Amino acid sequence: MKKIAVLALLLVWAVCPLMAQNGEEATEEKLSAEYYSALFAEKDSAKAEILKAELLGKYPKGAFARRLSAESVNSATDSAEYMARCDAFRRDFPISEWLASPDGSGFVYMNFYRSYSQFLYQKGVWDKLRQVMPEMTYSMLADLYSHGPMYLIMKAPVDPKEYVDISEDIIRNMWAKKDCNPDMYNGGKIMPADGSMNYYLAVETEILQRSGRPSEAVECMDRADSAVRYNQYADGNESYIKALEELGRHGDAVTALLGATAVGRLTPELFSMLRNHYTSLDEKPAGTFDAYYESLKTETARENLRNDVMAGMIDEPYESFSLTSIGGKKIKSDGFGPNDIVVLDFWATWCAPCIAALEGMQLAVDKYADDRDVHFFFICTQDEPDRKRVRNIWKRGGYRDMTVLFDENREGSEGHDKVYRSIVKGTSGIPQKAVLKDGRIRYIAEGYGGSPSGLMDEISAVIEILKAE
Repeated sequence: MKKIAVLALLLVWAVCPLMAQNGEEATEEKLSAEYYSALFAEKDSAKAEILKAELLGKYPKGAFARRLSAESVNSATDSAEYMARCDAFRRDFPISEWLASPDGSGFVYMNFYRSYSQFLYQKGVWDKLRQVMPEMTYSMLADLYSHGPMYLIMKAPVDPKEYVDISEDIIRNMWAKKDCNPDMYNGGKIMPADGSMNYYLAVETEILQRSGRPSEAVECMDRADSAVRYNQYADGNESYIKALEELGRHGDAVTALLGATAVGRLTPELFSMLRNHYTSLDEKPAGTFDAYYESLKTETARENLRNDVMAGMIDEPYESFSLTSIGGKKIKSDGFGPNDIVVLDFWATWCAPCIAALEGMQLAVDKYADDRDVHFFFICTQDEPDRKRVRNIWKRGGYRDMTVLFDENREGSEGHDKVYRSIVKGTSGIPQKAVLKDGRIRYIAEGYGGSPSGLMDEISAVIEILKAE
């Protein structure tokens, strides 16, 4: 009995601290709930201040104090004060302590580091950013990279030499943490690697090659998983191949070109390079370039393309329409013949993905240039009929034989989306492709996957399916 009593007493001693700790946590949660209720629901600022003082007095390093400190940075009046408050938060509530003993408030760190790192990046305070990056998780760094270097290389006319150094530093930190990424919204649970690093490496390859660093560009791309290396980003493939050529590694460049072709991730320049490679071969592996191009694709790539295309195939009627081209010519749907296959590309001058997709559509237009049954029209929708702006886009991209039409207003509307709304249902997204045949809508697809050759293959597959009917 004495032994049982001693064991019971030891058990009480062991459990009591845990009970006290759980009680404290519950008390902090309860007081926090009362504080936010008083502040927002009851609008009782005096009561809220009393509760805040009690919380900070009892739990100066607790979740409430941490959140309050993180949110206080937003009330800074200038950049210097903002940075001082951010550094105070990092000092008083280091993320390393939270990672060692995570709770449910990881979102505080996610929001804080997202805002602070982007502030430092945009202000060009890169030495401070380099001090902060080691504290950031993979997801935080990926968010910074997406809104910083990746945005610039894809959408801004900024010389990558201006940001290549910090871009490399971000990638280096991401690489170190790619396999240990705590979920800041789920108690710090470590998430498995999701493969996104491969995509960022392909983007970084473009930044490095365009910055005059071919050796580093090749090294960067070579770090990507070889099984999926060329299936990430078509412009990254182009930069990798160019870097290999710059280093005199022509054989490796050809291997990479064939690898990019196999998965359908070619830019127009790579497509031209592939054609030139075919022409240079003394013994042609296929009778025509088109046959050669098709022979290079893997069965997985073809199967993926078939599945994607079949998912967009429909058979619905559409309202007849009449639109005016940029040159002033009327295009009437009633004039389409029973064998005509009509590809409509709904786009806008303000839509970056729409403009990016024009490269792939040019490849498709070129492929069917001699086919009198296939017609392409590029309908500028949800946009003003600004002929000068459209012509500037066409001139900048070198586009040719691509007829632009201007969408019209619906009755009672000023949206310039009449034909778009009559054909595309349930969404307002662009770019949007619609393929018509014999008075019916036979295919609809929204968005752009980033591969010009992939888009050409998609449109070609639809056309060939309809031709075979």
